[in-house]
Amino acid sequence: MDSLQADVETERLTLRPLAEDDAETWLRLMADPAAKRLLHTPEPVTDRERALAGLRAWIAHFADGVGMYSVRVRDTGETAGFVGFVPRELDWGRDVELGWLLLPAFWGRGYATEAARALLPLGPARVVSMIRVENDASENVARKLGMQIERTVDYYGFETHVWTTRPA
Repeated sequence: MDSLQADVETERLTLRPLAEDDAETWLRLMADPAAKRLLHTPEPVTDRERALAGLRAWIAHFADGVGMYSVRVRDTGETAGFVGFVPRELDWGRDVELGWLLLPAFWGRGYATEAARALLPLGPARVVSMIRVENDASENVARKLGMQIERTVDYYGFETHVWTTRPA
């Protein structure tokens, strides 16, 4: 996972390691009830300092060899959201999650799938995606990535499918 801190180009997107200059898009996403409603922490975060502390924590993950990327649409230069890797301590041990979060204006265009597909080779052989069972759109992304449901768990109080690239 040494190449994690480099930009990644796809047909339509530029993926750039998450940075402080992503703050405005990050703040919009954290405060957007529609964007957050199917996450495991669905409450919007409108406190600017709290949201920025979260952004800084995500940026710090690159020091652990995993990280989140901003997803920029090359044609417009707009930041659609964020996709990347997150270390997780789960009931069965340590895993790396591949996750995605886009602003609603960018949903349904295949950007999450395109970005996640480009990052998958940069991660470990096994990654998981923790997806609430009612999140059909994210489950479709996982399916398109070739992931399979390994198990169903209670995660942060929500029934959650654990999608994986390689069973434990």
